[in-house]
Amino acid sequence: MSNTRAWRAKPRTNKPNSRQKRNGLFLDAHPVCQHCGARPAVEAHHQLRRGHPLRYLWQFMRALCVSCHVEEHKPRPAVRTRLVLVIVWGR
Repeated sequence: MSNTRAWRAKPRTNKPNSRQKRNGLFLDAHPVCQHCGARPAVEAHHQLRRGHPLRYLWQFMRALCVSCHVEEHKPRPAVRTRLVLVIVWGR
């Protein structure tokens, strides 16, 4: 649930929707961050993209603390690799 500050500032309802119930059950089962293991988990991270049929299976979710969840959604720089070809001549 790494959303904008405006979305986070909205008051929560007293009747959670199915997403909130599912994420709440997942976080109840995984109380510690599965990335750092040091802080309590407060956000459920989905490893599969939106619309994927298996997105909501628990095996494709991770319980993360806020800082690890923000880190997970940061854009990663493109890794540039160079192929080096080494030819070894036999005797």
